[in-house]
Amino acid sequence: MHHEEVPAPNHLAISDEDYKHHKSEILKTTALLSFITVFEVIFAIVYEKWFPTAPMLVLRIGLVVMSLLKAGYIMAVFMHVKHEKRMMILTIFIPFTLLIWMIIAFMLDGTAWHEMRHLRFPVK
Repeated sequence: MHHEEVPAPNHLAISDEDYKHHKSEILKTTALLSFITVFEVIFAIVYEKWFPTAPMLVLRIGLVVMSLLKAGYIMAVFMHVKHEKRMMILTIFIPFTLLIWMIIAFMLDGTAWHEMRHLRFPVK
């Protein structure tokens, strides 16, 4: 007599409805992030080609803003932050924003020190 083994129920298994929902959400996220990335690349190419004398600061700010949007969306979806309460979201996003501000401030401060050093001690 042949005895077939029935697999034990998996506590990690999800229903078909949950699977379809998660799959749909991942596809939407992938499409949105891909769209923003393609837009970034096109924006950079068009900006440099059509506006060669325009300040690079505009391009840099645009790319940084789009990258931060992508980072925030990734945090919201893949780190499940969008399902948290408002105050929990703020405790995650405010330090993230301050970290970005700190990096920019240090870069600007370093640039200022570099320029002042060359004014005070010119390279011979």
